[in-house]
Amino acid sequence: MDAPVSPMRADIARQPAVLAAFADRADGFAALGRSALAPGAGGRLWVTGCGDGLFAAEAAGRFAADLGLDWRPIGAMDMVLAAGRLRAEDRAIAISMSGNVDRTVEAARAITRAGVPMLALVNGNGGRLGEIAGSKISLDLPDVAPFLCGTASYTLTLAALTALAAGAAGAAPPDFAAIAAAVRSAVATAQASVGAVPLPGGVRLLSAGNDCGTVRYGAAKFVELTRIPAWSAELEEFAHSQYWAMPTGDLVVVVAGDPALAAYADESCAALAELGVSTFAVDTPASPVPRARWRATLPDQPPALFALSAAVPLQVLAATLARASGLDPDTRAHLKSDATRFKVSRMLTRRSLIGTGA
Repeated sequence: MDAPVSPMRADIARQPAVLAAFADRADGFAALGRSALAPGAGGRLWVTGCGDGLFAAEAAGRFAADLGLDWRPIGAMDMVLAAGRLRAEDRAIAISMSGNVDRTVEAARAITRAGVPMLALVNGNGGRLGEIAGSKISLDLPDVAPFLCGTASYTLTLAALTALAAGAAGAAPPDFAAIAAAVRSAVATAQASVGAVPLPGGVRLLSAGNDCGTVRYGAAKFVELTRIPAWSAELEEFAHSQYWAMPTGDLVVVVAGDPALAAYADESCAALAELGVSTFAVDTPASPVPRARWRATLPDQPPALFALSAAVPLQVLAATLARASGLDPDTRAHLKSDATRFKVSRMLTRRSLIGTGA
């Protein structure tokens, strides 16, 4: 009898198909971007959310900026505090898959009070957020299994944001069929490259520029799937802060989709080797990091779209190290088994879900 397929691995593996299917919907997302999100003269496009939604907004930043948009990723709490500075020319996207993250809902209410048109990007009916937004659009992505951490949902959120940004700028969306092919290669490369990585004492994920959103996402996956301490940082600032307290048994992961960034990342990997620190690079042939101890080298692609495949090796690495440490990435039972900590997490972020088990 064949062994059952791991839901986490199935969710990672379906990402190319999810993106290929999105190619048929991308024009509709772009059309909504044109009608609902094109800023007025001098206006900004604010993109707010928590966790994966915020990381995707950051990872889409270079693509949006290259189109001429004043793209402003901002955490939901910061949006609540900054709403008084919104202008009539501004537009906003609020991101929440469930639509029930407390601070994102508060941010959406603050945006609407400021009179700024807002689109909700959700998955399903949009919950409380969908009731507030002037318009909403759903990813319509079914779950592989309950309570999986965000993998395909993150990648599709990022794809949706690029299509919405293209529309807001009056441009065509990216070629998602070609992106799907790059992600398919990334899945295969990641599965082949992470097996040799031993269980580290901690993980430090580093990048700069557009790829900072990707490493922030990666650190969150380690927190959700493992008990391995994980941090993200900007490549240069790491050398002035975390580095000084980092045990040499930690793993440093660098993500570099830009050739200039890759040169700095390679220098950092060579320097860390002097200290005996192991490194893992997510790179491309055009942006190589050859002195990393291990590499997941993905197909060449425009740096502004690299984030759509760069998350995949981080997903696979986190899931692999979770199993190596004795945890199950398919259920994340270690999160719910601490009933008090889980309840407090809902008190902090999703009070409406207390008592539901979700």
